[in-house]
Amino acid sequence: MRRLFLILSLLLPVTVLGSSASLAQSKLDASILSYDGKDFVRTETTLMNNGQPAVNTKLDPDSAAYKALVEKHSYTGPATVFGRDYQANYAPLMSKDGQLTGALFVGVPK
Repeated sequence: MRRLFLILSLLLPVTVLGSSASLAQSKLDASILSYDGKDFVRTETTLMNNGQPAVNTKLDPDSAAYKALVEKHSYTGPATVFGRDYQANYAPLMSKDGQLTGALFVGVPK
């Protein structure tokens, strides 16, 4: 849990500083995703999909974020999630033995 807090603490200022003008008009969105060896699934999220919470939805495997995460790299850049454009940050979550277990997403709507 402390590691999760640390990662979120590091991602949030990057997003805020990079998009301070956007914050006056929008809010941050965030997700915690689990990884089963194939899919990243949103287990907790502020994202909405067709007016419903986007829990249990999958990260697009064709996205730049997915490609970076499966290589255990973070991704910072543009992302389209449920038809909405974001300046996004994704960070991989790994177990003590180095296994990829999930990811964090923080994004500012454009």
